[in-house]
Amino acid sequence: MKYSISKTLVLTLTSLAIAGGLEAAPPTAEDVGDVGSFGHNAQYMGAASGFINLTASCPPVPSPTPNDQCFNLAPAPALTTFDAQDILRIKLPRRATRTIIYPALNFFINYQLENTTGVFQPQGVFSYSALLTIESEVLLDPSIIDPQTGLPANGKLVNQFSYNYRDDRSMDTNDRQRLRETLVRVGNAGINKDALIAQGLAPAVVDDLFRNEMTIRMSVTGTARLVTDASITCNMRLFGD
Repeated sequence: MKYSISKTLVLTLTSLAIAGGLEAAPPTAEDVGDVGSFGHNAQYMGAASGFINLTASCPPVPSPTPNDQCFNLAPAPALTTFDAQDILRIKLPRRATRTIIYPALNFFINYQLENTTGVFQPQGVFSYSALLTIESEVLLDPSIIDPQTGLPANGKLVNQFSYNYRDDRSMDTNDRQRLRETLVRVGNAGINKDALIAQGLAPAVVDDLFRNEMTIRMSVTGTARLVTDASITCNMRLFGD
């Protein structure tokens, strides 16, 4: 009886060892692309919205918050430029995510191009670029260089994620078109540790960055010509692991 129990135990342990030896190796970057976050659970890390309006006459009193910004359009056919800094932001607490910040951006745009000048115009345009910046006290170390600018980071890493839109067309006399679009940009690789290290940041700096508080800010810059009115609703949701 004792021999039978011992034999059964040996056979069981041997089977477990073989099974463990046959267990698949972890995936490589060639297999899955992003090894760092592979198999981790996704975490919701907040959402924020901001509103941009372009009009012939903004209200005389500016909005009390940066989430709602208005810009006056120059008379046609002059070019209008706008710069909506910090239109929205999400502040992440310490250790909010392990290896990745995964942005999902969504824009609702509504604008009208119209040639009211009485002559052919070679360029009616509405365009904008949305850029994400990471801010952290970790980045205040003067030895840390922002890879996008080549200058000391001074507390932030600029242009870590972006979205670009452009409508550029010639317009005959009295041409008019209104467009309403819903646009989406998601992270793909996102803002992850490996990518930041590949840009030139030290691994220790990147680890420290992800261990501490961060603020992710969106700014939007753009141009308009022969635009009678325009609005951009900017939305950002962040995911992590």
